[in-house]
Amino acid sequence: MSEHTLSSFGIHVLTPKHPQIRKLKKMLGAGQLHGTKVWDASFVMMDFFNIDPLPADQKILDIGCGWGPLSFYLQKKQGAKVISVDADGSVQPYLNLHAQFNDTQALFWQAEISKLKVKDLQMADIVVGCDICFWDSLRDDWKKLLKRANKATVKTLYLCDPGRSPFLDLVEWADKRFDTQLWEHAITEPVMSEHYILQVNF
Repeated sequence: MSEHTLSSFGIHVLTPKHPQIRKLKKMLGAGQLHGTKVWDASFVMMDFFNIDPLPADQKILDIGCGWGPLSFYLQKKQGAKVISVDADGSVQPYLNLHAQFNDTQALFWQAEISKLKVKDLQMADIVVGCDICFWDSLRDDWKKLLKRANKATVKTLYLCDPGRSPFLDLVEWADKRFDTQLWEHAITEPVMSEHYILQVNF
């Protein structure tokens, strides 16, 4: 692996300075909705699930997948079947590139959180999301999604965030309506980062 690569639990992530990422950006442009790099929350979630593994053979929606490191970790290290969901279709070439680097395949679905219906969520046992509650509008979208997930087959939802106010508002709202836990989780490799993880059990 080159110097412009980060690795966590055997999953390889290319940084924006990696030659292949630079080539893609030159050809296609960068992602439009913050899909311009891999965010630290993905590594935090990998570490969290490495310590407390998920049951085998889970069907997972990775919402706000971006370049896909968490999706590939869940596939390769947790034995999950994953659909990588993002509102920004321009992240798909970056997702596919990372799939190649990690010797796996990506199943991509372009969809906004607000457009995911109960019947869509019926596909999932677990929903995960990283750094995807940074606007008030997204907080409101997640409130609606939690209500839909409660009506679907979803067993658990995990949402990871550094502690922005929309996320903390969501935590307070969810705690009054569902079985929730809030975890603080810090890592030192491959980046130094500390995030909150909201776990909602349905």
